[in-house]
Amino acid sequence: MELNHIFRKRAHNLMALVAGCQKLSTYLNRLERQSVLFPDRYDPNDYAGDGFHLFVEALIKLSPVDNRIAISDFQVVEGLDTGVDGFGIGINGKPATVQCKFRGDKRWLLTANNDHLSNFLAASQNKYGVDINDKANMLIVTSGEGLHFFTEAEMLYGKVRCIGYKELRELVDNNIPFWNKFRELCS
Repeated sequence: MELNHIFRKRAHNLMALVAGCQKLSTYLNRLERQSVLFPDRYDPNDYAGDGFHLFVEALIKLSPVDNRIAISDFQVVEGLDTGVDGFGIGINGKPATVQCKFRGDKRWLLTANNDHLSNFLAASQNKYGVDINDKANMLIVTSGEGLHFFTEAEMLYGKVRCIGYKELRELVDNNIPFWNKFRELCS
């Protein structure tokens, strides 16, 4: 198993980012501090987003049988951004997609318009083959709180699952095997 997101090769200091890390808050704080080191070389927003994507890639690849994540054979999307950051096979054996959204404010509620989530739904179903009736195989992972209720119910039709900051903390805080494997994959 290996991590394929481009951030692995472009990070300012990947090992400093994960060294001794055992909590999501530590990782995200370090990520934000590193993001502003060389703004002419790597846009700080892109840096933080890409570092979060790498974290999510590791989480999904290390947890394919955890039904809270429920995605196996995960692959990172490379090239043109159409709203899907990764894809794989969902818990029901059908195509599944993932969108990662880094937000510096853990209280942030994602909305369809401000956070460009409609593209995720359209690309998932039309480009990656997620069944239009499926309610389990589109996953948004965010460092914010989660989805705004109107966006979740009315804009995404109740078909998108979301793992937010609180749920991420439950998955990874003081989960020593996860952090050790993440460090190993980053080295």
